[in-house]
Amino acid sequence: MASLRRALLVAGKTKLNLENCHFITGINYNGLTVKQLQELRGILRENSNTKLLVAKNTLVFKALEGTKWESLKPCMKGMNAWIFVQTEDIPAALKTFIDFQKEKKLFDNNLGGAVFEEKLYAPQDYKVIETMPSRADVYGMMFGALHWPALDLVNTLEAPGASETESAAA
Repeated sequence: MASLRRALLVAGKTKLNLENCHFITGINYNGLTVKQLQELRGILRENSNTKLLVAKNTLVFKALEGTKWESLKPCMKGMNAWIFVQTEDIPAALKTFIDFQKEKKLFDNNLGGAVFEEKLYAPQDYKVIETMPSRADVYGMMFGALHWPALDLVNTLEAPGASETESAAA
């Protein structure tokens, strides 16, 4: 009975973590101490609104079944902890984990596969995600691209009026 209760609790936590989730990845946690996992959980939460869940792969998959995250199934091998990124700044969340990994010299605890926008990414594809600009950066680029042509148009439209004012003043 207690194991069933625990399974339901893990499934419920997983479903809660899926709400507002933008990215999921697994990490091999074999060899990490409880203290290191707690520290990582705290760092991820405060730096990037990211949650870390240590649970059996089968329980996590049961919660993912029938959702847009279901393509993560091939990555559910070994001892995994699951990272749920609940912010659109995914590169910052990945950087937080990678910095922690380097600081603690945990080179055996690599990121596994991930799902982003319903697409499965292998670990070697992470460079694409890590270098992706944040939403704020994209908005800034779009604003800059729209701002200068509009400013040039305003200046062009005001130019005839400005030259008439200058000649009247002379």
